[in-house]
Amino acid sequence: MKRSSIAGCALLLAPPLAASFSLPDNVASLVDTSVDPCDDFYQFSCGGWLAKHEIEADKSIVEYSFDMAQDGMDETILQAIANDSTSLTGALFASCMDMDARNALGAKPLQSGLESIVKAQTKQELFRVAGQLARTGADFITNLHPASSLQNSSRNILWVSHAELTLDDEYYENPQVLTYVETNLSDYASTILNLTGFQLESSEYDDYGDVVLSVEKQLIELQNYAELDPVSVDMYYLFAYKDAAEYYPLVFGAYAEGMQLLDDAPELTEDSEVALLSISYFEKAEELASLLSLDALKVYVAFAYINNFATFLSDSFVEAHVKFFRGVMLGAEASLSLERICVAHVVDLLPAHAGAAYVAHRDDIKTTGDTFIAMLEEILDAMAHNIKTLDWLDEQTRTSALSKLDTLDVMYVAPDDAQLQKEAEGLAKLNPTAFFDNVDLIYTAQYVALTWAIGADIDRREWGMSAASVNAYYTPYTNQIVFPAGIMEQPFFDPRNTAAQIFGSLGVVAGHEITHGLDTMGSKFDAKGNWNSWWTETTITEFKTRAQCLVDQYSSFYTEAEDGVQLIPVDGMKTLGENIADNGGLHVAFNAYRNRVSASSNDGNSTDDDQLFFVSYAQTWCGKERDEMAVDSFITNVHAVGDVRVNGAAMNSAAFAAAFNCPANPSNKCVVW
Repeated sequence: MKRSSIAGCALLLAPPLAASFSLPDNVASLVDTSVDPCDDFYQFSCGGWLAKHEIEADKSIVEYSFDMAQDGMDETILQAIANDSTSLTGALFASCMDMDARNALGAKPLQSGLESIVKAQTKQELFRVAGQLARTGADFITNLHPASSLQNSSRNILWVSHAELTLDDEYYENPQVLTYVETNLSDYASTILNLTGFQLESSEYDDYGDVVLSVEKQLIELQNYAELDPVSVDMYYLFAYKDAAEYYPLVFGAYAEGMQLLDDAPELTEDSEVALLSISYFEKAEELASLLSLDALKVYVAFAYINNFATFLSDSFVEAHVKFFRGVMLGAEASLSLERICVAHVVDLLPAHAGAAYVAHRDDIKTTGDTFIAMLEEILDAMAHNIKTLDWLDEQTRTSALSKLDTLDVMYVAPDDAQLQKEAEGLAKLNPTAFFDNVDLIYTAQYVALTWAIGADIDRREWGMSAASVNAYYTPYTNQIVFPAGIMEQPFFDPRNTAAQIFGSLGVVAGHEITHGLDTMGSKFDAKGNWNSWWTETTITEFKTRAQCLVDQYSSFYTEAEDGVQLIPVDGMKTLGENIADNGGLHVAFNAYRNRVSASSNDGNSTDDDQLFFVSYAQTWCGKERDEMAVDSFITNVHAVGDVRVNGAAMNSAAFAAAFNCPANPSNKCVVW
């Protein structure tokens, strides 16, 4: 995938550089000095690296920062768990690596569940079976999960939403892409169903894959009846459990009965309130369930069940799964090594324990954590100053924004030991030779935790990802930002690096997450995480005007295929929240960096350091991807592609123009925060 230049979008003219500059060797080696940074800053910062790196056969994307951090983290995890089959993580890893045992079992672990699907005599019975299977993670049409009420962020209620489908619904809005994908989906469904020996007696269907595709298409159409984001539509619906079961007897009533929620959730009763994200969706889903034949529903439930477990079974299932999801969908030409796959499974299935094992083997973690939190506090101070001085905020909104920033909860490196104990409940021991049994046991423990969370107080110390994650996030429902130890790997973060590098890389990521608290989503939640309109109408109008500037700007960018033909335009509306965070994060991180430099006699006050800050930011996003991956990202990802993220934010930064002496930098910048 070749990235596009945005010079044609009037980023900057290309004057000669005002002066030569020096960069650390590990930064300079990635740069392409034949490109003027004022013309295409991404290509300037990453061109040297792009010229030297190709996408490996087992990957759909290669990224400088993320790959280096991920590789370092995976190696540390391997050292921690590979030779320890007595711990939960070690036993799970060993069982995953035992392909002889997995191949000997084949599809046997699924036979009991599949038999219960085949034997169902009515749709009511089938939906109860589907609910029972959902106890171990195989959702069908409906997803039930605990989360806070939007107006009360302190307590969980039962939320009822749609189940994730095989394809994102936006695939069905792109006929050219869908034509290519849907045939392969049908083939994949047929393959895994056949591998289990699934068979319906006297069925009218010859090709089960076609049945899966047909049902999936009809389920996708239901999404049009529900933008399942209550914040964007300003509504969701509360019902008593018993009323929801009466109104939607199949997709909620029988399904929840099969899950045995009333028996297993101590705080849930027939009179408890449950939140449905869309009445229209569930009305149409109930109607569709009534119209589809019993056999068609059986085929689709069976497919959803097998697909949920395919990567935990024998080679044949894993290969089929990889061929479709990584090959067809993302363009990878080979599978990852079993070792890498099993590390990923351990992190996904035991996030708290995998994270703890990783952190325990990081000798530098205390110094790293201390250096990170010192930087973060400076960025928070810079954001507070920014809020105090923005001229488009009125005083009422300004005061509320500062209050929200002041109460922001920061969690970093790893969760506390209570999360380890919580994750270990029901998992006294795992079998190093029985991978599927281990997975089933873990899923069952997760289901038990889910039921106990319904009606309980929100656990504000719980993390949404493992400490072994090269990522970070902001949660509006709790007004929290989380920075796992995994993103504190090189090149994102090294306490020995200069302030320019630290603030330019992970500092901008931190500023990005802080800004999410004030973006299109975060702005709808108050300091306590409750859904609350705390902006005045005047400020909302000003915000929308500035946000629309970003929508228009980013919608003028596009990516190119490898042959240089324009491939896909950027969706400025879809990526708006992330673009606001990118631009705001770059702005406040730079200001925090300059404050650090001004207060320190060691860093000096040179233009070269400012350039290093911006190059460090840009190199965070050095990468190239296959065309299939680019298409999938456009369809499913709310982030713009790397070169657009870099050039778009640079385009709106006066500090960038000053650092690189770009006199033609446009005066009409899109600035929100």
